[in-house]
Amino acid sequence: MTFLDVGVRRIQPYLGRTPDLKGRRGASAWLSDATDRDKLTGWIDRNPVLRAAGVRVNRQAGQADGVVPLCLPPEGDAGAVAREVFDYLHDRLPALDLAASWATADSYVEAYHAWSTRSDLTATLRSGPPVVDFPPLESCGQCRVDPGLQRSQIHEKRPWLCADCLQRYHERYRSAGLRDGAVPVGAEWDLLQRLGRDYHDVVSDFGELAALGDEHSNGNHLATVFADGNSIGALFDRVIASGDPDAKAQASRAVSEATRDALREATAAVLESGARVPVIPHVVGGDDLLVSVVADRAWRFVTSYLRAFSRLLAADQTLRPFVASGAGEQTGASAGVVFAHNAFPFRRAVELADEAKDTAKRAYGGRQPAVLWLDVTRDGERAPANRAPWTLADLEQHAEAIRTLRTVPPAGRQVLERLVDTDDPALSAARIHEYVRRLDRGDVVEPFLDGGAAAGRIGDALALARWWR
Repeated sequence: MTFLDVGVRRIQPYLGRTPDLKGRRGASAWLSDATDRDKLTGWIDRNPVLRAAGVRVNRQAGQADGVVPLCLPPEGDAGAVAREVFDYLHDRLPALDLAASWATADSYVEAYHAWSTRSDLTATLRSGPPVVDFPPLESCGQCRVDPGLQRSQIHEKRPWLCADCLQRYHERYRSAGLRDGAVPVGAEWDLLQRLGRDYHDVVSDFGELAALGDEHSNGNHLATVFADGNSIGALFDRVIASGDPDAKAQASRAVSEATRDALREATAAVLESGARVPVIPHVVGGDDLLVSVVADRAWRFVTSYLRAFSRLLAADQTLRPFVASGAGEQTGASAGVVFAHNAFPFRRAVELADEAKDTAKRAYGGRQPAVLWLDVTRDGERAPANRAPWTLADLEQHAEAIRTLRTVPPAGRQVLERLVDTDDPALSAARIHEYVRRLDRGDVVEPFLDGGAAAGRIGDALALARWWR
């Protein structure tokens, strides 16, 4: 068979090209819906060109949002089929940057290996978004990338929208979607179903979400959490190397299900009985997760999610032979967390969380679940130079110590922050020891100081303590 994959290039920058949550969710939802395997089968059945060419959905490829996996007889014209898929996806989201790869092989595993090694047996095709032909046109009122084509109602505004934003925003209202189980809020609707909740249990906006915080949070802060699997590409390489033609599809489904189950567990861990759901999922696809969480429950959510994701991957019968564990390596996920006022621009919060997540992954080479965080209210948009990502093991080991550190009054913690000096850690440690001795609270810093060599660790712990519950 000839195996053909058509996928979206640079998917995260594309999703984030509109500044608000609604536009990102609309693009993510349309993309997930357009590449759903069952809906692709229906589209092929209705397309006479593809039906005549003997095209069918490649079930060996599993489920991955943003990828259309097909197969056809070896004598078929894969390039023509790819162009049909380009048109199909561009009808839904015109600004997509698409690429197709195909190869003739005995199994999808062999074809995938040929693509990954850039074998001469493979062929590729690109299809970018349409070029703007007439620059003087008024630019789109949302993305400011392409010219506006039509006015459309977005809440109280009626801006000019480009073709891509028209698709993102058309009838993309969250309350109606949650009530009807519609495409735009599929990830959130799925989470509610898994929790046994319904649309009555959600907040309407970020302001209401932040208001779920406790009395110490001022009810106006949120955390944006961006998580991504560690070394998932290496995991799939091991799956492909096994030579089992069905293994990749099974592994893809297993990873996707682990993401959704871990999201359910983490949300349940921060969900108070009878209260509204304190988590809004925006992107849940493959091993990617983007959510907004009430600030004072974010650390409980993050640690629960990372712990559950690793456990679920290791426990899955399909993945167990391929999951790395031991020898300093653990297949799991890493995350970036950004704390900010609920009015802070969502698009910027996502960018900062994405950067923090990538830094956390690099710090440990993707071998350990790790987290880097940023508190915009305290730190601005750049983390302190001495802040390093913490592994999940670090956070769990010091959880009680961080909780104890919170018992120091805010004024005392501010003094400790001023005493932290990573340029002279020994002197800094001595000053901190003297200060907590006078408070008779030496217990609160000992877990974070190691003979003065790790004085900067107390600075991280103080930052963690602000939202640790």
